[in-house]
Amino acid sequence: MTMTQAPSGSSSGTPGGPLLRVRDLHTEFRSEDGAALRAVDGVSFDVEPGRALAIVGESGSGKSVSMRSVLRLLPRTGRVTAGEVWFGGQDLLRLPERQMRRIRGRDIGMVFQNAMEAMNPTLTLERQLTEHLLWHGVCTKSEARERAVRALGDVGIPEPERRIRVYPFQLSGGMRQRAMIAMAIVTRPALLIADEPTTAVDVTIQRQILDLLAGLKDQGTGIIMVTHDLGVARYFCDDSVVMYAGRVVERAPTRELLSRPRHPYAAGLLGSSVELGSRDRPLHPIPGNPPDLASRPRGCPFHPRCDRAVLPRCQDEQELIQIGGARAVACWSGGRP
Repeated sequence: MTMTQAPSGSSSGTPGGPLLRVRDLHTEFRSEDGAALRAVDGVSFDVEPGRALAIVGESGSGKSVSMRSVLRLLPRTGRVTAGEVWFGGQDLLRLPERQMRRIRGRDIGMVFQNAMEAMNPTLTLERQLTEHLLWHGVCTKSEARERAVRALGDVGIPEPERRIRVYPFQLSGGMRQRAMIAMAIVTRPALLIADEPTTAVDVTIQRQILDLLAGLKDQGTGIIMVTHDLGVARYFCDDSVVMYAGRVVERAPTRELLSRPRHPYAAGLLGSSVELGSRDRPLHPIPGNPPDLASRPRGCPFHPRCDRAVLPRCQDEQELIQIGGARAVACWSGGRP
């Protein structure tokens, strides 16, 4: 593969333009019988420097697979079949693997959902954090240890000078998650992808982590927050993308989305979630289950669960409709004034 430069007019990775620009991303997995399953189906979004983007949706909606596709970290059964991912003036999907390895971890940090699987249980935290810095040539060996200790302290791990010598299995689940975040931020990446970074920690540590990430954002780091927690999105993220069955069904500034969701699925997520201060609000669970990727419904994939569905209109493809500013919705009813 040859390195591809950004096309004329593309501002991705340049001053004043998006830090990351994802366009029409498609990812497939092969089932045991050889059938192609579309896990990501035409996803597009931008991430600006110093802003946080929430990607929300139920389990199986394609959130994590989209992020792994951006970083080209799919299992053997998965492959990106189409799309562009522009970062630093280059399409990451067309870079040689050697160049891609230089970008992962140094320019783009990733906080994985399962910290125990993402960390090497046979190496100390010191080895894992300092090797990360040394392999990318960020600093000297003596500086690497100092930065590693500082990163552990930044994420709220007590006694970082002592803890840096322990192994991941000697830490609690919450501390492992924080150590995973420290590994992702120790190189001070331009873009941080955080996949459910607050799920294994209590409310106090959750606030500490979000405040830390807010500090990175203030310094110009772009952040993608994959989450099912709308409270986290409301507190931390500037913009939001709602995914369902591998597609973007709504995209909007977070406050606009959560104050008035336009897509029935986004409204369903809000109605079935519990947030602080909303104890008296009744819950309205979304009926049914997400579709089987091997037998998607025709047209809008949400219509079999939707209380606003009108047939046969909802069995037609629903493209994202721009409805003013940065807002778009993939629903004919949600796109009405």
